[in-house]
Amino acid sequence: MIVIPIAFIAVHAALAPIASAITSLFPYEQSQLTNDTLNGLKDDPRTASLVDLLSFGDGATEPIPSGSCKSFPGDEDWPSESTWKALNVSLKSALIYTTPIAAPCYDSQWGKKDVAKCNEIVGNFTKWPIHQSDPTSIYWPVYQGRTCLARIDTTEADSCMRGGYPEYAVNVSSARHVQLIVNFARNANIRLVIKNTGHCYLGKSTGAGSLGLWMHNLKTVEFLPQYESDGYRGKAFKLGAGVTVVEVYRAAEEHGVSMKGGISPSVGYVGGYLQGGGHTPLSGYWGMAADSVLEYQVVTADGDFVTASETSHADLFWALRGGGGGTYGVVTSAIVRAHPKIDVTVSEFTLGNTTNQTVSREGFFTGLRTYWESFPDYTDAGTYSWFLVFNTNGQLSLKMTFFAPGHTMESFRNLTKPWFDAIKIEGIPFAVPEKAGYYESFLPAYMEAWGRNEFPMGTATSLPGNRLLPKSLWTSAENFNATWNMLRTHIEKGRHFGGYHQAPKNPLKADNAVSSAWRNTQSFFITRSILFLETATTNDIGKSNKNLLEEILGPWRKLAPASIGGGSYLNEAAVDEPKWKEDFYGTQYERLLEIKKKYDQSGLFYATTAVGSDEWEVRDGDQGVSTQNGRLCRV
Repeated sequence: MIVIPIAFIAVHAALAPIASAITSLFPYEQSQLTNDTLNGLKDDPRTASLVDLLSFGDGATEPIPSGSCKSFPGDEDWPSESTWKALNVSLKSALIYTTPIAAPCYDSQWGKKDVAKCNEIVGNFTKWPIHQSDPTSIYWPVYQGRTCLARIDTTEADSCMRGGYPEYAVNVSSARHVQLIVNFARNANIRLVIKNTGHCYLGKSTGAGSLGLWMHNLKTVEFLPQYESDGYRGKAFKLGAGVTVVEVYRAAEEHGVSMKGGISPSVGYVGGYLQGGGHTPLSGYWGMAADSVLEYQVVTADGDFVTASETSHADLFWALRGGGGGTYGVVTSAIVRAHPKIDVTVSEFTLGNTTNQTVSREGFFTGLRTYWESFPDYTDAGTYSWFLVFNTNGQLSLKMTFFAPGHTMESFRNLTKPWFDAIKIEGIPFAVPEKAGYYESFLPAYMEAWGRNEFPMGTATSLPGNRLLPKSLWTSAENFNATWNMLRTHIEKGRHFGGYHQAPKNPLKADNAVSSAWRNTQSFFITRSILFLETATTNDIGKSNKNLLEEILGPWRKLAPASIGGGSYLNEAAVDEPKWKEDFYGTQYERLLEIKKKYDQSGLFYATTAVGSDEWEVRDGDQGVSTQNGRLCRV
């Protein structure tokens, strides 16, 4: 955990007094940039020439003209080496010149190939810690442009290039760092990207020729036993921008409460997860994770440090709760409502043929249909599942994690009895016997279900996609049969299918930017493209991407369009989803765009498929799928 001593407590001189009147700030947030600080930099000969590039915005910055691009390495207006050195002085040596994480696997400008180091990198590349601990690496290198893949079999002919990685990154340890970089990037017309863990299915935390804010070391967690704000009085946590899901769960267990979060332990909590809405195993009780956010500390595009809450910058607060990450400002911390301690029953098993027992294809699908039919009952009971259906060389199987908060073993058995009876009647064998357990609190149940799952990362062999299926598909026999037939066809064709039963609705009656599709959802599923090699040609990736968008997702898009409450979860989606505005943001998009333009007139905060991103393009050539390996330009 990095905590910066309190050097001063001040804000941009044009602003009102610091937000500590609303909530106390972390020490690293108390270290801020002010006009007095800028005067000090002006008096320092090492940084004097830089001060104009570090000045605050005035709220009226004009966007760069149509057709113009962000400054790019090699351009005349790209900062000189002396400017970068001066910036590093202002940051107290926090600036990092990017070396691609897999560079030791190549002979390159970063040195000769180091076989031992390369072996270590390759051995860990599908595990999340190696990417989290690197200032620029991301979990899915296909969006970086695959310019320096982790491979042990490279030769002198193979090249390693920076590609879509930022040119520089800043190891952020104070709000002052964020303000300096926001101002510098805006004034110097440089692309800015924000990274915590790099866990993004769309590559939003990387970008060629950019300057990156690496937020991962802002790890402070504070329990607030008596937080009070408009509409809420009770327990809460103040969480630094670098905290991960599993770290939040551990803090909640320590203090005898529950917190909503995702199933992957490596997800960054305060950034993309909360700001993208955040589906959660506890959604059946308390809705989406964004519904529990009470306050954000934010650096805006003008470099100002503000509090966003129901009573301060309320429109910005509305947008940050579900309107997408990396879009409206840089969040340094969030205050999130804690919920009562809850017990959980977990059931895990795999259904499918064994060496001693087989099941007919129809029998398997009958059992699966019984489960699919039960979704409304299961979500009404507050439960959640994560399951995978496999069709491997014609052999069908179902891998299940059934997560039942608020249920004893007895109530879980009563709830699921019709399905387990159907499994028995159809003679579907347990390829992996059921392992069921009751837990008095969330953390041990989570650790049993997902907390030790490594969820392979670092791969560049497929493209993801998803669909949110609304409740209306379960309300009539006609709708249900159409949905079931679509599912069966999907599985029969051997396509990947990972699903959830969940219905977050809005039990906290939150007014925020969470997509209207989530309020209607009965089920959420994730699929993927046809697999391709890491070294696949652009043409092969393009074919796979086209197949995903048209053949795999197309029928589901038609079955569950936004017009009936369907959509797509913006955090785990196909990067080239054709109707992303309506599918990712639902009915909220136009209001979000107004807020985006109010707080970011120059378009500083670009992220692919983010609100307002259609005004920009990444000129990456033809790579088969949208990547961040190219300069960013106005359309």
